Amino acid sequence: MAIGASRIFHVNSNCTDIARSLAFYRDLLGFTATTHPMPDRPQPGGAFGLDEVLWDGWILQGDLGYAGASLDLLEWKVPAPGGQPPQTVHEPGFHRLCFVVPDFDETLAAMRTAGVPLVGSPYEIDSGDGTMVPTALVQDPDGVPVQLLQGDNRRLSHVVVNCRDLDRSVAYYRDVMGLTVVDGQDQPAQPPMVTRSARLVDPGSGFGVQLVQFVRPAMPAVRERRANDIGLFRMAWSTNDCAADERVVRAAGSVPFAPTGALSVGDHLPLLMVLFWPGPDGECLELIEVTGTQTAQENS
Repeated sequence: MAIGASRIFHVNSNCTDIARSLAFYRDLLGFTATTHPMPDRPQPGGAFGLDEVLWDGWILQGDLGYAGASLDLLEWKVPAPGGQPPQTVHEPGFHRLCFVVPDFDETLAAMRTAGVPLVGSPYEIDSGDGTMVPTALVQDPDGVPVQLLQGDNRRLSHVVVNCRDLDRSVAYYRDVMGLTVVDGQDQPAQPPMVTRSARLVDPGSGFGVQLVQFVRPAMPAVRERRANDIGLFRMAWSTNDCAADERVVRAAGSVPFAPTGALSVGDHLPLLMVLFWPGPDGECLELIEVTGTQTAQENS
């Protein structure tokens, strides 16, 4: 039985300097900073698996606005940022964010001028419908891998999650999280790498989750990550009943950091009911229910 959540709302990335990261995602990549979730004071952090929490953050969106998936950008204040993004291409868990832009060449040129690290030269890939489109992999100011693809609008397209057991992860995201499997295949060998992958889509937002298993080289053990670690940490679904979805999550064998509880994202925004738990490879998954007159899509 899958959760009753309506859609993937956002993917969270933690940074060390939110002004510097806004200059990348807003000014270079062209996304719009909309909601400013910034609690007014520290609060208990059990939902995150932490003692006490405080952050400054921005929700950024592309051309689809709240109809598409958003980027939840956070600079942690309590505790301070720690950890590091993935250090290898085959580390289990969240690996990279993928953005579609309508002005690929111009965006990449602006990033080069700004000194953004380019990981290899641009090349072409199949967009999924047989059309070849240019793509490039860069790094954000904290070293988070960011993939750019040419498209017809500006949006957060999908996230790549490395998994140690592709079949297990596909079953979890399909049967528990309610995503739709689009395709799955063994990738052509690129010595010394051999991978398997599957692409799933969230029916509510159209946002994709690409699962990748490295057959060779062998994948390392899952690295435990904390909620304030730099880089990608959470992927959040909006829901109308967090407690009911918690029962589904627990029935699937997942253990949340804490039971469903209240979380403030600032006195200027409605209170949230939230739940956080580790996915099949340590990637944190989240449920958000807004308690107020505004919707989860407007204020999560």
